[in-house]
Order: sequence, then structure tokens, then C-alpha cells
Amino acid sequence: MIKEDLKRIKDEFGMHGVFHALEYSLINKISFYKELQGMIVTMQTLNPKYLQGNPNYEHRFLSADEVKKYAADPETQLTEKFLERAFKKGDRCFAILDGDFLASYGWYSTQPTPINQDLVLYFDPQWVYMYKGYTHPRYRGQRLHAVGMAKALKAVTGEGFKGLISYVETNNFASLRSVYRMGYVNIGRVKIFRIMGKYRIQSDKECAQYHFTVRPITNEQRG
Repeated sequence: MIKEDLKRIKDEFGMHGVFHALEYSLINKISFYKELQGMIVTMQTLNPKYLQGNPNYEHRFLSADEVKKYAADPETQLTEKFLERAFKKGDRCFAILDGDFLASYGWYSTQPTPINQDLVLYFDPQWVYMYKGYTHPRYRGQRLHAVGMAKALKAVTGEGFKGLISYVETNNFASLRSVYRMGYVNIGRVKIFRIMGKYRIQSDKECAQYHFTVRPITNEQRG
């Protein structure tokens, strides 16, 4: 971790942030460790400026056929294997379209969702989990990721869901700054250790209200 990074962290998060960044890095040199900051955003906490978006763009959920059409372009990073698993879970893709061009997208789920090859995120299905966000290089710098989440939040709360639920690793200060600016609030942390090939997972008591935790993936989920 370079001095410029630590200075930026100190300026925005204080010495506590600096110590946490150093500790996080040190632990991962010894063993696998992740610390996930769980968070939610509702229409009440959302910064309304992110609902504005570009009026020339279309913001909506795509049909399965539309997703498959866009997936034919490798630039979208939507593989056949990913789509098969996502559709099987009932997950949906919320897109920002510039005419017929896929400028940005995010995936939304109410089912347990893998966060890597070994671990699955669980949460209360009254909340919607956003994952696999992507913005085409030509459209980066317009905050389409945040705009897409805000528009999707409005859509899913209109369907009766409470809001969006997500997480950011606690050493990812840039992402934390971004989501706090958008209106996300903390709901507790999940700490994940891997010791001698086995996972040990600790969830803050605050996470229980949202059934928010992580568990090792099962053989069925791998399939």
C-alpha cells in the first residue's frame, strides 16, 4: 500500500481508517480474510439526485431474450454459464440503454448468491441484492452504476420490496465513499477467516435483522 493511498484514507476516514487498511493487508499476507460491510438503501435514505439520470437514456429491466441478445457481444462479459445460473435463480438484469446500445447494467436477486467460488451470501428476500455491475468503457465517468442502482431501487420498491441490500469490503474505501454518498447505511459486518482450509464466519448481531450472512457453498449450489 503506497503513501498516497494511506494519505487519502487518512484525509477521508481518519487514522482509524489507516490502521484498518494496514491491519487488513497484514492479515491477508498470513491467511485468507475478508470483512464485509453490510448495507442497505431505501427510497427514504437514497440521495434523490441519482434518480435523475440522462433523459436520453432508457432505464429498465431487460427481458431474457434481450439479455441473450446483448450477451452475444463479448464486451458485455455475460457468459452463457453465468446467464444459465442467473436465470435459474430468477435474477434480473437492470440496464441503462443508449438507444439500442447497452451502456450499463447490474444484476438483481432475491436468492442466496455466490460471492466467489467458495462462499454464498444470504439475506432476507424482502430485500433485493445487487451484484455484477458493469459500465461500458465509453460511458464511464457518468456515474451510471449509481444511477442504475437508484432507478432499480425505485422499480423494486414499486414491486413491494423494502430496498436494496449489498456489501463492500471494509478496506475498499473508494467504494465505501461512493455508496455512502448515494445513501446506503450500515447494517453490520461479516468477518470471514480461512484457517487450514476451513472457513470461520462471524456476523455482527445487527446483521440478524436482515438474515445477512455468508456460508460456504454447497455441492448443489456449485452445480
